[in-house]
Amino acid sequence: MKRLCVVLFLIFNWSTTIAGLAGTCQRPQPPSIPDGDIATKPELLDAKTALEQYLRDGDRYLICMREFEESLGEQVTEIDGHELVEKYKGMVNEMYLTGDEFNVALRRFKNRQDN
Repeated sequence: MKRLCVVLFLIFNWSTTIAGLAGTCQRPQPPSIPDGDIATKPELLDAKTALEQYLRDGDRYLICMREFEESLGEQVTEIDGHELVEKYKGMVNEMYLTGDEFNVALRRFKNRQDN
């Protein structure tokens, strides 16, 4: 019975922790990047503006994640810590990939203009 209580407590604590994260840190959605082979200059400029906003929002999300983890103090369990690290790394990777996608589109656009 005591073991069951401990397990239920851990499950409740973990779900409450992750629910708290979901409510306070809002992960931004990456912008749509146009195909540089067919995009117009205004479309790429709009994508650049959207990308810059996304990167700012992504930085705010990462800061929120760090602050959330710090606020947990000793309450961070191995499961919570692992999930937080995975969410953090996922956001960083997504930001890099979205930036790379824009750079590829921009290079294709410029190559098309040069020809």
